[in-house]
Amino acid sequence: MGRSLAACALPAVVICASWLRLEEPRGVGEVFAIAVLALSPVIAPGGWRRRTAALAACAAGAWIAFGAQPWELAPYRDEHVLAPVSNAVGRGVTDFYAVLLPLDPVRNPEMHSLVLCAVFGFTLAIGLFVAARRPVGAAAVTVAGAGWPATLLSVQAVAVGALALAAALSIPLILRARSGPALLAGGAAAALVVVGASWASSATTLARESALNWEAWDIRGSDKPVSSVRFVWDSNYDGIEFPAAKTVVLTIEGPSEPSYWRTSTLDDFADGHWFEHLLWLGQVEGDSKAFSPGRLFPPRGLQPKNWLEQRVEVKALVDDHLAAAGTPVALDARRLGTVFQLSGGVLRVHDPVRKGTSYRIWSYAPDPAPAALGAVRPRYPAEAAQFLEIDGRAFPTFRSRERERAVRSLFADPSYKAFAQHRPMYAAAQRVAGNAPSPYAAVLALESWFRQRGGFRYDESPPRVRDAPLVAFVTRTKAGYCQHFAGAMAAMLRMLGIPARVAVGFTSGTQDEDGKWVVTNHEAHAWVEVWFARLGWIPFDPTPGRGTFAGEYSFASDSEEAVAALRRGELRRSSTPGRELPDSADLGAGSGPSSGRAPSLFGIVLMLSVLWGLGVGIGKACVRRARYLTRDPRRAATASRRELEEFLRDQGVLISPGATLQALQQAVYAELGLDGRPFARAAARARFGRPAQLEPGASPAKRELRSLLKRARQELSLWARLRGFVSLRSLRGGVSP
Repeated sequence: MGRSLAACALPAVVICASWLRLEEPRGVGEVFAIAVLALSPVIAPGGWRRRTAALAACAAGAWIAFGAQPWELAPYRDEHVLAPVSNAVGRGVTDFYAVLLPLDPVRNPEMHSLVLCAVFGFTLAIGLFVAARRPVGAAAVTVAGAGWPATLLSVQAVAVGALALAAALSIPLILRARSGPALLAGGAAAALVVVGASWASSATTLARESALNWEAWDIRGSDKPVSSVRFVWDSNYDGIEFPAAKTVVLTIEGPSEPSYWRTSTLDDFADGHWFEHLLWLGQVEGDSKAFSPGRLFPPRGLQPKNWLEQRVEVKALVDDHLAAAGTPVALDARRLGTVFQLSGGVLRVHDPVRKGTSYRIWSYAPDPAPAALGAVRPRYPAEAAQFLEIDGRAFPTFRSRERERAVRSLFADPSYKAFAQHRPMYAAAQRVAGNAPSPYAAVLALESWFRQRGGFRYDESPPRVRDAPLVAFVTRTKAGYCQHFAGAMAAMLRMLGIPARVAVGFTSGTQDEDGKWVVTNHEAHAWVEVWFARLGWIPFDPTPGRGTFAGEYSFASDSEEAVAALRRGELRRSSTPGRELPDSADLGAGSGPSSGRAPSLFGIVLMLSVLWGLGVGIGKACVRRARYLTRDPRRAATASRRELEEFLRDQGVLISPGATLQALQQAVYAELGLDGRPFARAAARARFGRPAQLEPGASPAKRELRSLLKRARQELSLWARLRGFVSLRSLRGGVSP
């Protein structure tokens, strides 16, 4: 009896350890208790006594695994008491196809019951074979029992296989060895076999692929999730079909609010389709490397305080794109190797990221108020021109002079007749949003038209068309899925002269109890990103029923009154998705009875605030004017440079103390879309030119500065100008970006 128990010890431990790897947290005590119960028939005498002990152990093991479920779960009194157990077993088996491992025993009790049953069954079989002196059968059961869960978790599969082989070889060794030297010699031989087998397994592809990948067996037809998910991110308008069962592809920790997880951007629109056309910008390697996403990236996005950290774990997604919220700005690439930084804020690795790989990534995901978006003027730098192109031809910017004549010449150009096929889509864009007062109002008008007012419907099997698919979608069929809605809206925005592109990836998914976002293949999605000066790329979602969580940008789509309020300057941020806009009473004037002192107190506070603001603004103006009280051209040029620096800083632009003229010129271009080169040249001549060639007081530099500031103030809203007038940023100094 002692030898039999010794022969069962290591195999039982290996069986328990192997199946425990499927759970987190691991109930070690419960699993080993049921394994000890399974070995109890070994100590019973042979014959009917051992069979009786085995039956008693089975009954006790079933009670431990399923508890009181046969009686408590029976929905009807006349139902057979074992039916709930069979239902639990069925649910447990199918859940192994739907739940990513390791499983939570509390949240998945049926799966936990099957784990206990497996440990009990394999351990009992090993004990009965050992008690009957059948070491070959016991060894086979050991390998099967330890190898089965190893096919589900490939991590450390070679180590698990080595332990299973060692346990299997220990059974005949303990049962057959008759002396200490024989036991040592047999142990040495077994060790050599285990080491050789481990080396052979790690050196071949057998270590990389599961020979018994039972999860690939289709026991539920097309309803089972797949073990890996691949996506082709270029546009496809022929129809899509999601599998009935969801497959978790990513889990993301960090953000508390929902977000789009972008994997790539489709920047090129040609022949009626959107394509991924990205340029190589650099490489990211090592630990927490920060990088600049390009010229269109706003300077405030380079500040770490504005970054959003995410910890992403790849579950079943097979892709060489890295998913992240917004635009990635820093990455810990130690587990990824070399990462290629591409235009559009896209990161790609050399080989698809393996299942189970995790990485940390930091993003800039702007969250501006609608009023801030509504105040942005349609002034775009040269780098934004590519996002106004349709079939390689750039449309004139939104509400620019002679815009209509330029558009008519584009469509009338006989050198490219295929371009004229987009005319109906442009006509629809003009009809819906052509008269919008600002780019943001035009975006909202188109978004709400697709989602609610235009008669469109979501359809994953839209009608097949022979001509341009998006033109047919907008003008005739009005049925499609996210790629139709996002592709059509982005193309129409470009035709209106607003920089736009299609973003692809996933919606937020669901948030579990630990705050982790669980993203499945059903969350694959396409949406629109629109570029706003000083803010960057902002997401919008025209697909009905998708992206409703993005209340900051989508809640206005459901309300024509919201768009009208935007025109009146009343649209402001709402932290609750779907919240209606406040009425006039909520926007300013108080309501209801008030005490006699309240108005006077409010008036006093308002008067003091106005006086303080006037004092700050006038004081700053006096200091700046005092700097020009000199006949030295160099000092006057320095005064003009400092005035421009302080103006930008008061508008929230990050300017280093003592910034160079070139840095100021670039900041003016990046933030305001204005050409500051004339001022920079005049100031440089005043500071570094020959004294005999300089005009007294450096008047050219001062004149160029006045002209530049006049144009800059025309680009700003009244609120932005007032905010800069009373801002204290220029008095406190700057912070280097």
